[in-house]
Amino acid sequence: MLAVGGNIKVKACGSVGTIVQSNGHACKLLGKWFHKDEVEPLPYLGSGPYHARFQQTMLRIKDPKVSVPFYEKHFGCKLVHWIDFPQWTFTVYFLERPREGQVLPPCSLEKATIESERYMMTMSGATLELTHNYGSEKDDNFKVWNGNTGKDGDGPNYAEEPAARGFGHVAFNCDDVYEACAILEKNGVKFQKKPDDGRMKGLAFALDPDGYWIEIVRREKLGWPEYYNLSQTMMRVKDGPKTVEFYKKHFGMTLLRVMDMPQYGFTNYFLACVTPEELDAALKADKEADHSAGFDPTKPNGLTKVLWNTCLELTWNHGTEKDPNFKVHDGNAQPQGFGHIGFLMDDLEASCARMEAEGASFKKRPHEGNMRGIAFAYDPNGYWIELIDRKATFQGVCKNY
Repeated sequence: MLAVGGNIKVKACGSVGTIVQSNGHACKLLGKWFHKDEVEPLPYLGSGPYHARFQQTMLRIKDPKVSVPFYEKHFGCKLVHWIDFPQWTFTVYFLERPREGQVLPPCSLEKATIESERYMMTMSGATLELTHNYGSEKDDNFKVWNGNTGKDGDGPNYAEEPAARGFGHVAFNCDDVYEACAILEKNGVKFQKKPDDGRMKGLAFALDPDGYWIEIVRREKLGWPEYYNLSQTMMRVKDGPKTVEFYKKHFGMTLLRVMDMPQYGFTNYFLACVTPEELDAALKADKEADHSAGFDPTKPNGLTKVLWNTCLELTWNHGTEKDPNFKVHDGNAQPQGFGHIGFLMDDLEASCARMEAEGASFKKRPHEGNMRGIAFAYDPNGYWIELIDRKATFQGVCKNY
């Protein structure tokens, strides 16, 4: 219970923090020592100073009656909650690939409940948040931007707008990429890249109904009964090292792997919200590296192939950090598609105040705008990051529960 790195709540004041010292009978957090009877472990997983957990990737869609069943049928996702805001003419749908046997509150396209909302607000897994703006399903000209076309794109990915690309794809891991792609193709799923196309063999990119890229990646065969796990969200960044430090500092994300490709002029960074126990289990399961002498993310490893947790993949094309005119497209100006990533956290007001004091910029503070219990910060690239208080509820604001 009192392990260093564990997240603990102080009973008397409700403050949350990470244990930095422990002697088994007492622990130190938030600069003070507390007896074990004065604290309690939190019932959900989180990391960093705000007990954050990577919880969502938001994508705008044309038709939920097409996109929701697509992810359910082909990737084993479950609709865990949805929220309807007719006053603002949009609805959001949250899809998770849960573990087999995991008990979920009932939820369908016809009905969501306060119980499904509480599950979503305290979950440890991650979701795809599909945003539907009323009427788009009837608009023959409606098309989202999938994030991979722009002036910095090559060949078919070149476009006059935007000036630079941004979001790239989501990903699912599976035991056998070739088998998975054969099944997807048989079931009518289209592909941007099949496993043996191009210079990178053994991975593929499927296309969802809106044209978003879905990377299909091999994982280690660990005997998991789940055919897929939601494994990544990829975003291009201007300055790789600077962005990595931002997510480590504010959200306690762990840098799992640095994949440097100097011959191609880019580096990929993989980060995740993991507890010490989750990281330790992954290190032991990793078959591609020996971590007995310590963990070094700059050395090749297979952690992303043995973790259930969804990773944030940051792609840095070398040299963009020196270009004063370079700016990724955040997906919220035209053309639109990807909207933001999001983290669950405790004590939103205090967390945002501390983030702002430490230099973070905000689009929306907790007390601003029409919605309470959420905020939007900017990362160093201008991407929107939704910050969601685990105690928040939209009951009384939304119209469907």
